Amino acid sequence: MTTRNPTVLLLSGGLDSAALAAWIRPAMTVFVRYGQKPQIAEENAARAVAAHLSLPLEVVNLPLNDVGGGLMHDDNPLPDAPSPEWWPFRNQFLATVGAAVAVRHRLTTVALASVRGDGDRHVDGSARFYEHLDAVMSIQEGHVQVSAPAVHLSTPELLAAAGAQRDLIGWTVSCHRANEPCGDCPGCWKRELVLAEYIPTLAE
Repeated sequence: MTTRNPTVLLLSGGLDSAALAAWIRPAMTVFVRYGQKPQIAEENAARAVAAHLSLPLEVVNLPLNDVGGGLMHDDNPLPDAPSPEWWPFRNQFLATVGAAVAVRHRLTTVALASVRGDGDRHVDGSARFYEHLDAVMSIQEGHVQVSAPAVHLSTPELLAAAGAQRDLIGWTVSCHRANEPCGDCPGCWKRELVLAEYIPTLAE
């Protein structure tokens, strides 16, 4: 019997978290309904990815609409935001949810799917952020570690490391502002660039 990685992975239904799920094979995955505009599409994608990889999925309700901002909230970027889609402290909230789920299931680590370059747009997507958050989380009751296993990889590199094929990629979604791809947001732009680079590398 294969022992799975004793990790809870935050699964958004996007390319990065789907590839990371395939790569590290966590003990379980979590999708958080925090009030994001593409919530329906993201949850459907997360459920499909988890089922495709035969991974358990838990769905958590954590409405953060009152403190949200950016494209994923109301299409109005916050003043002085580092990028149009910035939702204040989102990864910190998500990591906390994942850690709480880990404690309940006697797991040791919560993982998030930040990749190289995310920290250029948001501090909470950087290796430095995860190092500090891990230090804070580890001294709290529960002693859960925080991990970002792909933070030094680009998305195409992560897809390659995971051996991601078209069947997995096809379940994912990327739009930041709608349940159907808008084609005009950072998520849609990134997806187009990543797939243009990665898909030609797959054998027919």
